[in-house]
Amino acid sequence: MKKCILTAVLCVGCLMSAPVSAAGNAGSESITAPYTLNNCLGRAEELFRANNYRDALIFYYEGMSMTSSEEVKARLHFRIGECLEAIRRFDYATYHYKMAVQGKLPELLVSRAIMKLEHLPELAQTEEATRLFKRAMELYRRRNIRDAIDDYLASLRLMPTLMAQDESGLIEDAVKYLTFLSESKEREPDRLLKLATLLELRGDVEKAIETLQQIVIIYPESDQARQADEKLELFTQRRTAYVEPVKPANALGEVYGEEETLLFNEAFDFRNAGTISRQLENAAFTLRAVNERPGIPPDRFEVFSITLGQGSDQRDFLFTAEEGIDQKNLSFVAGEIKYSVAFTSINQTHGFIQDLYGDGRRPVTLFSNIGVQLKIERQLDQQRE
Repeated sequence: MKKCILTAVLCVGCLMSAPVSAAGNAGSESITAPYTLNNCLGRAEELFRANNYRDALIFYYEGMSMTSSEEVKARLHFRIGECLEAIRRFDYATYHYKMAVQGKLPELLVSRAIMKLEHLPELAQTEEATRLFKRAMELYRRRNIRDAIDDYLASLRLMPTLMAQDESGLIEDAVKYLTFLSESKEREPDRLLKLATLLELRGDVEKAIETLQQIVIIYPESDQARQADEKLELFTQRRTAYVEPVKPANALGEVYGEEETLLFNEAFDFRNAGTISRQLENAAFTLRAVNERPGIPPDRFEVFSITLGQGSDQRDFLFTAEEGIDQKNLSFVAGEIKYSVAFTSINQTHGFIQDLYGDGRRPVTLFSNIGVQLKIERQLDQQRE
């Protein structure tokens, strides 16, 4: 009997030690991925070419975690951006294009990424506005007017033209709802501000102004009172459009930083002969009013010239009083610098000068005044190509 018990104990001990040993061996072995990097990216490209962008994203993200090469990571960010753009996730696509541009990306792909970054924020804003508008319409259909108002107004801030698509009657019902809604003291200014906005959208400008004035008087310390003041100022300027539309984000500015595009903008007025010349960073110009013949009155001149640019990359414009100036605007591009000249005034008169060949005095046409507005800008798009 004792031998049987001992045999049974030994058998149980062997059975229990077998799984523990197997677990120990499994733990000592490293876990390997089902794909190598090349296989993973090959499968991703196959899915990408088949327009299966959602599945391709899985393999691109996996490839990102399998490599330490900055060049490969930059290319993967670009590809991920393309996939996200294809499935209309423009905000996430913008992020990955930024990461690609900041990485070690080939110049050809950099230029493509920059083009996308210029347009994606606007697409993202349009997509978000449309989403909010559709959700507002769905909430209104369910008679959840309170939440529908917030989404509706938010969509119009992003894309005011959506209002033309609204034939639901939401504005009318929202005005009635907010008119009879009872709110706490903390939420009352927000109710009044929304009511004023909807009254304005409905066309009841006078009632909208009265509601805004009510906010300023009763709740002068609230944030809504500040917004009401701003809107009342717009009304005094006879601008009755709803809150200024939100501009799309500057995605390129986050990558390259803000750059000054306007280098120079100034007006000049010539009433006699003289020269104005400026040398700026990477730009230069000369404006000159001169007389080529003696005897011209001091407050008149017969030739006006404009020189834009510097070195070999410049252009001259020459105008005489006899021929006049038939161009109101001039422009010249030198590399990344753009010059724009607008003639704000051109006045001519007649005078008499002594003929050089002794035939007495003869009439001539002269300039009495020329006004110009000169603007010099740096073209960022050309700079980055």
